[in-house]
Amino acid sequence: MDFLQGQENSFLRVNKAFCDVMEMPREKLEGLSMFDLYPKEQAEAYWKDDLAVIESGKPRIGIRESMVRKGETFWVRTDKVPYYDSQGKIIGIIGFAIDITARKNAEDELRSAYEEEKRLRQEHEQIVDQLKTALARIRGLNALLPICATCKKIRDEKGRWHYVESYISSRTDATF
Repeated sequence: MDFLQGQENSFLRVNKAFCDVMEMPREKLEGLSMFDLYPKEQAEAYWKDDLAVIESGKPRIGIRESMVRKGETFWVRTDKVPYYDSQGKIIGIIGFAIDITARKNAEDELRSAYEEEKRLRQEHEQIVDQLKTALARIRGLNALLPICATCKKIRDEKGRWHYVESYISSRTDATF
């Protein structure tokens, strides 16, 4: 979509793609302002960008903005450059816009997939930590246990004797 806009915020020229998006013939579009075509808040945002180009004389490149067509939102990347008369005075802007909806949707999907992968990695790390803890407990139980042949008590590392059930219960999640 290409357009030429004057300092008064009216469209001086529009191309066929712009007409197709706006669903209006060129004859009706040329002469209208942003405020005739877009909701007030959206038109004000577009006009603010236009004024920045007109007042500074510097282009605004890569503006990502949403538009609504038939109640459906789509995204465009817009470049706006100053439009000069033959004396070198800025008399408006030339705008170039391209539909980037598919690209933005793909970026959003990638961002979402990245966040999901990040969440799954954290979950995986938690599970690995739990397994390491469980393995350490198993290894502790797997060691040689000094056990009395008569009373069946187990001697701990401090030399105290414990019933088998209390010894195992205090070191594992096992219940008797």
